Amino acid sequence: MSAIERHAICFASLKGIEDIASRQGQESSLEIQQLALDSLIALCGEYGGEIGNMVGGELLCLFPDPDAALNAACRMQHVIHEDPAIRHEGLSLVVGMHLGPVYRKDGAVFGDSINTAARVKAEGQPGQILVTRDMSEDLHAQSLQLLKPFDRLRVKGKAEALTLMQATWNPGDLNSTSVMASMINSAYLKELAADVLELTLSSERRVINSGMTPVNVGRSQTCEVRVRSQAASRLHCRIDYRRGKFVLIDLSTNGTHLVRSDGSETILRREEAVLTGRGTFALGEPATEDGRWTVHFTTH
Repeated sequence: MSAIERHAICFASLKGIEDIASRQGQESSLEIQQLALDSLIALCGEYGGEIGNMVGGELLCLFPDPDAALNAACRMQHVIHEDPAIRHEGLSLVVGMHLGPVYRKDGAVFGDSINTAARVKAEGQPGQILVTRDMSEDLHAQSLQLLKPFDRLRVKGKAEALTLMQATWNPGDLNSTSVMASMINSAYLKELAADVLELTLSSERRVINSGMTPVNVGRSQTCEVRVRSQAASRLHCRIDYRRGKFVLIDLSTNGTHLVRSDGSETILRREEAVLTGRGTFALGEPATEDGRWTVHFTTH
C-alpha cells in the first residue's frame, strides 16, 4: 500500500435513473445513464482528474488541483441540468467533495478521506455540490466566490463536526447567495467554525460551540444543562446546530417558553425554533428575566 499526496475527492452520483426506468423502461434508462456518465468522465479528464471508481450511476473522481475539481463539479452539474443533449426529466446529480490523502493498493483507491467525501455526498440533495471546509481552505479567491455556508456534519470516528459549504454552480444564482463573495475568505471560515452559544442558568454559565451539539436540557442528571424545576421534563428539550444556526427543539408535554430580545414570546410544543441574538427560555413555565429556572442565551 502506498500513500499519495492529498487529492481533491469528488463523489458524483446520478439520481432519478430508477424513476426514468419505471416510465421509459430499463433499456432506455441505462442508455440515458451511460450518456450522462460518459459526459462526466470526459469532464473529469478535461480538468486533470482521474476516475478512482465507478459503480452504477456513481463516479469517484480524484483531482490534484482543488480549484480544478470544483470547476469540474460545477460543469458536471451544468451538463446534467442544462445541456440539451444530456438533460432529461427526472435526471439530476449530487456531488460531495473533500480534500485529503488517498491510498492505493492493487489498482484500488481507498482511505478515510474517500469515506468522508462519500458521507458528504450522502448529505446532499439533487442539484447540490457540497464541499468540506478542509477543501475550501485550499481554494483560490475566485473559487471561494462560489461558496456559501451550508451545515455542520457529524461523521463517525471524528471528534468534531465537519463544516460544509455549498457551491453555487449556476452563474445566475450568484447574486442571490446569502453570503457575498467578499466575505468568503479564510478569516470568515474560521469565524464560521467558531460559532458559539452562551447559556446562563442562575450562576452557571456554559459556552457551547457548534461541534459540541446536541445538548440535552432537562431535569435529568444526564442532561448537559440541568434545570431542576418541577415543571421540566427529565429530557425537556435539545439544542442542535444545523446549517449555521443553533436550533432549540422541544421534546416535552408542557412545552418550552421562548422569549426573544424584542419581547416576543413563543411556546414550542414538539416544535423547534432558531436561536439568534439574545433571549431566554424556560421549561414548562413562562420565561422571566429574574426567574430561577430561566435559561438566558446569547449567540456569537
